[in-house]
Amino acid sequence: MLCRYLILFVTLCSSYAVMANEWGALHSLLPKGTQLSYLVVDANKQTRLATYEQETLRTPASMQKLLTATAAKLHLGSEFRYQTELTGDDKKIQHKRYKGDLRLSFVGDPTLTRDDIRQMLRALKKKGVKQIQGDFILNDAHFNGYQWSNGQPWNDLGVCYTAPSHAIVVNKNCVLGNLSLSSNKAKKATLYIPKYEPVSITADVNVVTKEQRETQFCDLEVTRNSQNRYHLLGCMVPRKRAFGLAFAVNDPFAYSSQIILEELDDLDIKLTGDVRLESHAYQGKDKKVLARYESPNLDELLSIMMKESDNLIADSLFKTLGASYFQRPGNFRNGGKALKAILLEQGVDLENAYLADGSGLSRHNLMSAELFMAVLQFVYKNDAQLNLLSSFSIAGVDGTLQYHRALRGKQFKGKVFAKTGSVKGVANLLGVVKTPFGDRLFVLILNGYNKPLEHLKSALPRDENASKYQFERAFFETILSSPNTF
Repeated sequence: MLCRYLILFVTLCSSYAVMANEWGALHSLLPKGTQLSYLVVDANKQTRLATYEQETLRTPASMQKLLTATAAKLHLGSEFRYQTELTGDDKKIQHKRYKGDLRLSFVGDPTLTRDDIRQMLRALKKKGVKQIQGDFILNDAHFNGYQWSNGQPWNDLGVCYTAPSHAIVVNKNCVLGNLSLSSNKAKKATLYIPKYEPVSITADVNVVTKEQRETQFCDLEVTRNSQNRYHLLGCMVPRKRAFGLAFAVNDPFAYSSQIILEELDDLDIKLTGDVRLESHAYQGKDKKVLARYESPNLDELLSIMMKESDNLIADSLFKTLGASYFQRPGNFRNGGKALKAILLEQGVDLENAYLADGSGLSRHNLMSAELFMAVLQFVYKNDAQLNLLSSFSIAGVDGTLQYHRALRGKQFKGKVFAKTGSVKGVANLLGVVKTPFGDRLFVLILNGYNKPLEHLKSALPRDENASKYQFERAFFETILSSPNTF
């Protein structure tokens, strides 16, 4: 009997060693210096297939959105909708005049557009109002504190993927435009910004060859000033198609107030007072809702947030969790505390993880593969209630995995469901792999990834073939082909 147990023990140890060597062999596919963590689990048996530095805290990037989505479903519920309201008092409408102040209360709705504001103002005009004898107040008391999280790179703040998370959001706090060439011999690029956008953007961009751009160390740069004034400078190489631009609105009040003035003018509604900002909760009696805009429900918001990795939705929900949970203005501080508390109530303890925001844009965020796996296992086990797995991108099908380079091919299409997480030097994935042996849950974290530029490769003592794409491909091929567990 003892011999039988010894044989079984030796067999298990041998299997463990084979599996460990199989996974360990993948590490050489990464460039030297890459910081790696991963954890792979059999979803049904809850046994571990592979682990590597799973307890090490690393930068999560957009995988952080899984935490935000889970807490939002638990606390806010599937039918949660943002509600932006225009309030006042019908009794103050006399002889086509509204006698008093009107108030538009913003709540951080990331879907609110200029057209939605226009529709609310049209509802006011349908009540017969042609003149507002008072101020038009924009209330932003639902959120307070910084509109960007601590730890976001300063040089990203002028572009739309880092648009400010503020109670006031219109058109995603984003202005689109482009740079083009007037002719093949043009020395300066031509800037186009739609005339209806209430921003001031100038440009002085030289057109140079690729070689000139390299030798002059020149690229496109943008300076940001108050009142949504920007200046674009630097260099660009000749191109046939216009170069798309996306400027983040850094002053949401200035942007939205100008939009409201223009829309009132288009509707021929005269405002005798000013558009002004109010940053405290209004306690007056004239709070009757004259018009309202409701966002899509939470499930629709989360589908966009997860599949397209929408940062504005994530950070707005993060602050909304803080506001709802603590019943006070939401911000990045109480959003993190609320998220941890909500998950802890379900037995998911994020321990010493650091949560600076809901999107993963902050470099201050810290999570481990093991902590992410705890959340992923909870989501998987409770998918009938949460319905979050359907919001993951699907390899070769949709979202951020539709054209993911490492997961191209029939062997991966429709089998890998994941949330990506990418910023400079970070390439992460977590989710579910459908295998012939059952579902596998995985968390893969790559930090410190730095692939050399093509012209520098020959001068570097490293394997030119090492890349995260080769590693990721081999990583998922191993999951798909391996039935064994430790």
